Amino acid sequence: MVVLKLAIGITLVLYGTNLLINTATILGKKFNISDFFIGIVVIGFGTSLCELVVSIDAVLKNATELSLGNIIGSNIANIFLVLGFSGLMKKIVIPKIKNFDIIFHFFISSIFFLIFLFLKINFLIGIIFIGIFLLYIIKSFYKSDIDKNSENINLEDRLSILSFDHPIKFGVPIIFFSIALTIYGADLTVINAIEISTLLGVSEAIIGLSIVAVGTSLPEIAAGIAAVKKNKIELIFGNIIGSNLYNILLIVGTSSLLNKFDYNNQNLLIEIWLMFISVIIFSIIIKYSKKIDRIFSVVLLILYFIFMTMLYSKNLT
Repeated sequence: MVVLKLAIGITLVLYGTNLLINTATILGKKFNISDFFIGIVVIGFGTSLCELVVSIDAVLKNATELSLGNIIGSNIANIFLVLGFSGLMKKIVIPKIKNFDIIFHFFISSIFFLIFLFLKINFLIGIIFIGIFLLYIIKSFYKSDIDKNSENINLEDRLSILSFDHPIKFGVPIIFFSIALTIYGADLTVINAIEISTLLGVSEAIIGLSIVAVGTSLPEIAAGIAAVKKNKIELIFGNIIGSNLYNILLIVGTSSLLNKFDYNNQNLLIEIWLMFISVIIFSIIIKYSKKIDRIFSVVLLILYFIFMTMLYSKNLT
């Protein structure tokens, strides 16, 4: 029964994110908004809601390290698993991403990395993070490229349940429904994955840093696969950058406002370094690489497997 519930949860996540991609893309086309901005704002926020709910709940229950482990683990999974599984579907030609977005993503990740190592996350840092987050969203909206091919919508999009004549009336409710479906599916997945792990006698530390992190990253992974199928490659990178920024700026920021962040950074030292290394790899890929083929995708997945092995070894010793 637990395995069946886990399968149902994953199915709901896949369906919810596919519906979200369809609807968000059509709404974006209707209002001449670029795919990259849709990936950062609409899909990035929608797929990060799982991390937000889990992290806030953990902080309110004084499980700060679980919250931080979820955020750090999710950011690692967003890069290695989203790109890895997306690239397995077909070869990805990397689109041209603005230098600002690449640099900003690296800058914020570096700031979080340094604060985690040498300072303490507190109320003031939370306020600063949320302020930066709001400024970035505003900047992204006003500087987003106009999609000149907004009227070039394929037959699949035209047959969508979303009516172009009433985009707000039909589109917005579908967006909320798909996000709710995604959250419920991810929640069902995580709960049953934890139950399975508990039955197998795996430690809570491993559950928090691996299964919970991967579980809350399922929407990003599913969104990446759905975007590849629809050849919306910019959505993949916008989603990764957006989701990682949401995790750090919005989720860490919001969580630090709700309760005091008491944690021992030594318990997550390996993980924070791996997150920083993954950000460096991601920045190099989108800046200097032209494509992600199946071989490179397998390499990314193997690197993530090595990370998981290191995590298990650390917690079992």
